[in-house]
Amino acid sequence: MLPRRILLGAVLGVLTGAGHAASPSFDCKRAEGQIEQMICKDDTLAKLDKETTRLYGLALDARSMSTSRKKTLLAEQRGWIKGRNDCWKASDARACTTAEYIDRIHLLRQNFAGPRTQDAKGITRGPFSVRCPGADALILATFVQTEPGYAYLTWLDKKLLLSQTRAASGARYAATTDAGEAMFWDKGPEAQLELPGKPRSGP
Repeated sequence: MLPRRILLGAVLGVLTGAGHAASPSFDCKRAEGQIEQMICKDDTLAKLDKETTRLYGLALDARSMSTSRKKTLLAEQRGWIKGRNDCWKASDARACTTAEYIDRIHLLRQNFAGPRTQDAKGITRGPFSVRCPGADALILATFVQTEPGYAYLTWLDKKLLLSQTRAASGARYAATTDAGEAMFWDKGPEAQLELPGKPRSGP
């Protein structure tokens, strides 16, 4: 994989820090439904909720945004919340909720400039452009610093959410897909991606 446009290793280092108990953006005393109640009891989900709400607020506050675009964004957020709450139907409600949050974070950061203006106050970075030799498209990567951390990769119509695992050097992320194990390594200015059934891309 070719060097990325910025040093992700340095960026991820900024994200690390002492953790503390988190609370979501909403009042847990008024939590409704299985998913909101689960978020209130889960430190990682609470952090993801607070970060999503922070990014959404930054997107909505953009002075350059037209009234019609704001109405669209409001409707999109309401629709997303409904979709997140529908995760109670999933076989793994927590995994579904986590994926919903990280996908929303990625889209807010990708589609609006506002969410990328105050990174020092949040737990997410990206999306960054990652180009692999032999890959059929540019990969966009968003990183989330929770416990564990996550890397979210998108290209063409594909999406891949990977959890951070232990690594001797750099940052290593892994995911189990229907086709097998996928892995992504971040090593300073370079990265390496391994997909099931495909040769490794990277240095």
